[in-house]
Amino acid sequence: MTSPLRCTRAGLAALGGCLLTSVLGWAQAWVPPKGEGSVSIFFQNIDFAGHFAPDGSIDPAFATLSKNVVFEVGYGLTDRLALSLSLPQVNNKFTDKVNEPFNLPRNVVDDGKYHGALQDFRVELRYNALKRPFVATPFFAAVIPSHGYDPVGEAAPGRLFREYVVGAYAGRLLNPLLPRAYVHGLYSYAMVESAIDISLNRSNVDLEFGYFVLPSTSVSFIYSRQWTHGGLTFEHIFDTPAIFLNHDRLVRSNFQHVGVGAGFALSNSVDLHGNFVRYVSGSNTHYGTAISVGVTWRFQTRREPPLRSGGGSLRRAAGFLAALR
Repeated sequence: MTSPLRCTRAGLAALGGCLLTSVLGWAQAWVPPKGEGSVSIFFQNIDFAGHFAPDGSIDPAFATLSKNVVFEVGYGLTDRLALSLSLPQVNNKFTDKVNEPFNLPRNVVDDGKYHGALQDFRVELRYNALKRPFVATPFFAAVIPSHGYDPVGEAAPGRLFREYVVGAYAGRLLNPLLPRAYVHGLYSYAMVESAIDISLNRSNVDLEFGYFVLPSTSVSFIYSRQWTHGGLTFEHIFDTPAIFLNHDRLVRSNFQHVGVGAGFALSNSVDLHGNFVRYVSGSNTHYGTAISVGVTWRFQTRREPPLRSGGGSLRRAAGFLAALR
């Protein structure tokens, strides 16, 4: 699965992680067995309805609409080590009818039309280091632009930065108190390629509390927070021509997101999942809402007796229970 929650326009390079983690979060702490793989596709609609100013107030200017498709594959290399690869296809449109876009005529994407492009590859290795008393899985990820797209404009595909991310997932079922409930968490630190000598490294924390209403059906509450250790505020975007041209890439984006999610196992190998996320506070970033729906298909490349469970969600629950025994 992909890694975590970062879906503001100021940080579109992490767009896929934002919604994927919240839907599939606790499966990231649990590494699939050797020889098991998965293929996922997610559809996202993100309404960036305005901005959080440096003081946290809301300004409904320079809005953007984003409709994306995220592709992901994952595979268990061993019973503890897993590899995943994801790539978003982003389709962004500048929707502000009042304010003229910045950086014209250099900015060619904020013309009120959709502009689509492949964004950034994310390659991640996860190692399940601990199974008792909870599951703990450190990871390393690299984010690499898929091609030299143009990063200038609100509707640009992304920031065109390489990133190297380290962190850890952790999760467990809340048995015996709440045997159908689980918690999952993530901390990550991203080392981001700098631009004009401005550091953009950041920290992210994601939390998820979920409950299996039925063996095949789960619901969850989602929380996400980001801190950027560096960058500039919106107050500094006019300091120099170089900063003004690159201001979307250089801002000190901080935010808090909350949301709800749900998952349903159609069979032992196919899951449906979706979520709704609201951007509740932040500074130097967009505010808005995001909706994601997706499907995951799991497959085996080695012969094994099938798990006796009712569906994909229960299989993951069984994996957690087995780890806790």
